Amino acid sequence: MASVPIFQKKFIKPQHVWKWEIAIYLYLAGMGAGAFIIGTLIIWFANHLLPQKLLNLWIYSIDLSKTAVLWGPLLVAIGSPFLILDLGKKMKFYTACLNPKTSWLARGFLILSAFIVIGLVLFVGSSAFDPRRTTAWLTLEIIGVALAFSTAIYTGILLKSVKYIPIWNTPLLPLLFLISALSTGSMGIILSLLGFKLTSPGHLLLKRLTSTEQVFILIEAIVLIFYLYSRYRQKDQGETSVHLLLSGPLRFLFWVGIVLIGFIFPILLEFLYTHLAQPGLLIITGIFLLAGGFFLRLGILASGIKEQLPMHKLVEMKININYSNLGLPPLPRGDEGKLKNLMRTRGVL
Repeated sequence: MASVPIFQKKFIKPQHVWKWEIAIYLYLAGMGAGAFIIGTLIIWFANHLLPQKLLNLWIYSIDLSKTAVLWGPLLVAIGSPFLILDLGKKMKFYTACLNPKTSWLARGFLILSAFIVIGLVLFVGSSAFDPRRTTAWLTLEIIGVALAFSTAIYTGILLKSVKYIPIWNTPLLPLLFLISALSTGSMGIILSLLGFKLTSPGHLLLKRLTSTEQVFILIEAIVLIFYLYSRYRQKDQGETSVHLLLSGPLRFLFWVGIVLIGFIFPILLEFLYTHLAQPGLLIITGIFLLAGGFFLRLGILASGIKEQLPMHKLVEMKININYSNLGLPPLPRGDEGKLKNLMRTRGVL
């Protein structure tokens, strides 16, 4: 009996509803939330390491040091419209947002809206008005951080709520997106500090941020491995989705975009940076890591395959059995359509 590669055994039909627009939303929302978390922690515990730099603008003085670490809500606000646009009909979005009891889309809308409003208040207040560290202001910051964590986790929960796509339906996905949000958010702050010329390569704050980001990227790699392994063990469409990423049509996106650009290059370049202290190396590292964060979300979206109904599985089993009985050589990968047509002409489908 001729062996049939996995991509001919299963007629792969990855979902085509959520595309690059949703990937942009997931990426910007996660990175913005992660950056706000890291930025607020800097203000709480390392504000003495944050160099002060004021920009006089009319009657206001903008504190660029606060601007450089609290810009996260701006990124979330920019990314949110991509979710609305990808839903197609505007009324569909409005209807979905009116039912928070059963719809994760509605819950996410409330979480994102609250974070954007409170985050922007903290961003503008800290940058332009230098508020006193009162109990009320600290409480508002705590609420903002809690909403930022919720936003970062929600980007994974939104996909997990789609029960009929096995590669998304796991608690490891929100965890993966949270760690990725903290990793890309940390790097975003590092780049903004360099962009505003607030720190030098040897500055203690930059060294601590770089070390923290390295820990995040290692944890992210470990979680990604467990995530893919757990989905592979689910068999059926979960296993097929993993094969799609590792050895199928998405292998270039996974091995080059996610593994090489998102993990290996940043680790190697940051290792060189710790020894050479060249800011150019850190900037290149940041570009690679941020690109890898986007490719991660794009790959997970593109590999989503709907779980088959029992009747669909029965028909597929019939096709595979009859194809093997024909004794034909395996078709090239990606020719599942030809296989179906062949089965129809032979009267087996």
